[in-house]
Amino acid sequence: MDLFAIGTPVIDEFARVSGKELSKLGVKKGATNFFPASKIASIERSLKKKITYRYAGDNARNVCEGFAALGGFAGYSGAIGRDTAGAYFENNLVECGVASFLQVKRGVTGKIIALVTKEGERTFCADLGVSTECHEYEAVAVKESRMLFVASITLIGGKPTAHLAYKYLQEFAREKKRIAIALESPPMVRDHKTFLLACVKKYADVLFLNEDEADALLGKGAEKKLLTLKPSIPIYLKKGPHGSLVIQHGKAVHVPAMKTKVIDTTGAGDAYAAGVLDGMRRGFSPLSCAKRGCYLATKVVQKVGAGIPLRHTRLRIKHER
Repeated sequence: MDLFAIGTPVIDEFARVSGKELSKLGVKKGATNFFPASKIASIERSLKKKITYRYAGDNARNVCEGFAALGGFAGYSGAIGRDTAGAYFENNLVECGVASFLQVKRGVTGKIIALVTKEGERTFCADLGVSTECHEYEAVAVKESRMLFVASITLIGGKPTAHLAYKYLQEFAREKKRIAIALESPPMVRDHKTFLLACVKKYADVLFLNEDEADALLGKGAEKKLLTLKPSIPIYLKKGPHGSLVIQHGKAVHVPAMKTKVIDTTGAGDAYAAGVLDGMRRGFSPLSCAKRGCYLATKVVQKVGAGIPLRHTRLRIKHER
């Protein structure tokens, strides 16, 4: 495999709601609200006619889908329940051309319902289900893969999946294979910044983060601090509509965003990472990798959800090395 990733499998659902409906559900607006599976099922039933989009989720899975769409061979590990949602998730990997290392557990597959209000703000209702219970180590994944991808949200869960993800960091590093780390969720980065900073310094061969995550990790003046964080590796700082910075050897190069119609930014950062990693697979320069990532991100934001459009068609992108 070109890429192996471990994550927390969930099913994503989107529903457009009014502010009144949001209040009635008793959730904190603009935040991720964690509920037991029974409460998530109740919310899902109450919004049945409003759910307009359903797709397999998780940052690492999104990266694998984008990577496969560009022609790379990726494998994905995580825990699902023995239920219809778990079967749906596994079938999605097959459809995307991603090798499955899924582990089936007793319990329910994770689910996240995104409630989108008129102004476009998203409020999440989440139950991770058994996704944090992945514990079986896949030695063949380390032996037969060239790169590892792991998101910070998987590393700091404090459950079997987090411990297993850290073990993969150690084993890929021992085998001198490349490791990509992506930071996710500024509040969680801030709460675990000491651990994550140590992981980046010790294991990362490439790092993905946005401005808020950089601030959460490094504090005031984060962009300047990134210049000396780990000069030997490429760091990709995502700046939304303002493009991205490629930081390496103490220098930062700006890559402007490509013009496109934006419908939903869900999964744009994951698509960007997928494009970069595919560029690395092909031996492209960090700058060309960033352009590749930017291009794939534009394809995702033109629709609702993180799925890659026309995923059955290989995307052909040419950039100078």
